[in-house]
Amino acid sequence: MPNYDVKCKKCGKEFVAFSSINDRHKIKCECGGDTNVIIKPQRHPGIQVWVPYWEENICHQPVLVESKQHLKKLCKEHDVVAHRLD
Repeated sequence: MPNYDVKCKKCGKEFVAFSSINDRHKIKCECGGDTNVIIKPQRHPGIQVWVPYWEENICHQPVLVESKQHLKKLCKEHDVVAHRLD
């Protein structure tokens, strides 16, 4: 089972949680709030363009993220947060 970076919807706390892939959207915060899985950006030093990549934390199977708009759509569909969009 993998570790997931999550953020509480209620208190805003970010933490790492150990969960099965099927239960990752059921992770609760200490305050009792629901959480969102956080998708961290991949670092490409010196490159400012979007580079398509395989993301494993959006849904049950890896998905190829082709653009920023595509990532926004996927995040909305699967109720996750992407730091890459900040």
